[in-house]
Amino acid sequence: MLPGYVHNAGLPNEDALMKAGLIAALVLFLCAPPLHAETAYTRGPSLHGDTLVFTAEGDLWRVPLAGGTAQRLTTNAALETDATLSPDGRQIAFVASYDASPEVYVMALAGGAPKRLSFDGASVHVVGWTPAGEVLYSSTAVVGPGSSVVLRAVDPATLARRSLPFADANQASFDQASGMIFFTRFGLHILGDHVRGYHGGAMAQIWRGAADGSAEATRLLPDLDASVRRPMWWNGRLYHLSDESGSDNLWSMAADGSDRRALTTHSEFDVIDPQLQDGRIVYQYGADIRVFDIAAGTDRVVPIDIVSDFEQRRTRWLEKPLDYLEDLALSKDGSRVALTARGAVTLAATDARRRIDVAVPAGARARAAVPSPDGKWVYAISDIGGSEEIWRFPADGSGPGEALTRDSDARRWHLFPSPDGKSLAFDDKKQRLFVLDLATRALRQLDQGRFGVDDAYASVRWSPDSRNLAV
Repeated sequence: MLPGYVHNAGLPNEDALMKAGLIAALVLFLCAPPLHAETAYTRGPSLHGDTLVFTAEGDLWRVPLAGGTAQRLTTNAALETDATLSPDGRQIAFVASYDASPEVYVMALAGGAPKRLSFDGASVHVVGWTPAGEVLYSSTAVVGPGSSVVLRAVDPATLARRSLPFADANQASFDQASGMIFFTRFGLHILGDHVRGYHGGAMAQIWRGAADGSAEATRLLPDLDASVRRPMWWNGRLYHLSDESGSDNLWSMAADGSDRRALTTHSEFDVIDPQLQDGRIVYQYGADIRVFDIAAGTDRVVPIDIVSDFEQRRTRWLEKPLDYLEDLALSKDGSRVALTARGAVTLAATDARRRIDVAVPAGARARAAVPSPDGKWVYAISDIGGSEEIWRFPADGSGPGEALTRDSDARRWHLFPSPDGKSLAFDDKKQRLFVLDLATRALRQLDQGRFGVDDAYASVRWSPDSRNLAV
């Protein structure tokens, strides 16, 4: 036997030690938490030159248009939105709730204390800047019918304020060369409503008129059965949003509404909060910010990372959890109650189990949960899969649920299980009352409301024999 063999028996040689060290280092590297910036949920972009300002984590940030790691500009706990860079790129107008109600503020892009510009005590949104250097914003602080809105312009230096003479205008863009203004009237966006495919009387409209109000304004595209809004004038054309394809997309047209062209064809998400500067339109799409180059016809994502402690992700103790309660429903025997809060469903009981979390998948939300009469199931309306349907979950929290409907064409409001557990009544936003057979999944419409309200059947009651309904 070779001497060297006996000497090294049972002991690692130098190569083995090196290999083991490399493997250990690799394992530590792969298992270690990332030390780099993370992708953010970004929204509300504004552009000047190659500087992009946006909202993330409720604060304002800046980043080069090419992308990269963003720099945080604000740190207040209040939400800051509607960032709009000034024409010279030195200031940012935005909305924040520093003093309880949301108001308009301005601050230097280079940093500094924000200055309050509005004192409306109402819903306000920054729209842009006027050619005179005023901050333009919409406000519901106006005398008039419900949901009335006015456009106001405020001088950031003197706080001098004026109202624009256009009824129900809430967005605007100026053509300095012709002295014209293009503005939006109505629209669900002023109510914070994000419903798709709306074709009612409150559809957003774009109008054109003299900026000084000296002539009567005229409506563009009066025959278009779609919402058109967010006018942006540049280089002889009016860029805007339209949902005629089923989703909000970017379009352009001539000043008189002719020669319309679709610029984007997104379908999964809507184009949100576009702003145009020097031939480029930045906008939110999903969780990303994209930029559309008008001359080149290109559309791309701006890759943005943020460095943060992500305080919002930390588990928090809720001192008053019932403040978040959305729905509650007692079981037939009164021994359990289904509690719905923040999209999750919990069964609270008087027996030894005390509390059972219903298995609503992560990333989905549930509402209007009710226990079944036999205590085996929990029925709820959930957006699992992307659209709101009626689901059934095991009441013991043991497994995933199953969809009971797949034909939703309107928002459903309430669920009413029959006492015998064989049927489930529910109503929807179209004022219809249905009964679902839980064995066959057959769906039958019982009634069509004519009450002039969305939630027409809030107090449905079954008879004890499950044969009749009182509405």
